Amino acid sequence: MAQPIEPKHQPDPSSSPPPPLHRSDADDDDENVKQLRECSSLYLSLQDCLVESNRNWKSCQKEVQALKACNEMRRKIEKNK
Repeated sequence: MAQPIEPKHQPDPSSSPPPPLHRSDADDDDENVKQLRECSSLYLSLQDCLVESNRNWKSCQKEVQALKACNEMRRKIEKNK
């Protein structure tokens, strides 16, 4: 006699959201991310994209260009001080 098929486990939608895909780059202890200042969230978005796309840089060009523009703007501001 065939055994009944068990339903696959469904995650509880009321549970807390999963942690970011990258390791905790945003921790206050991470000096590299801190150095990016206002561009740090763009950097972390790029890291998430790279993890989700299996390190496919072509898939993450929107994030790459946003981070590049932010860094260029930050450098211009620093230069004019």
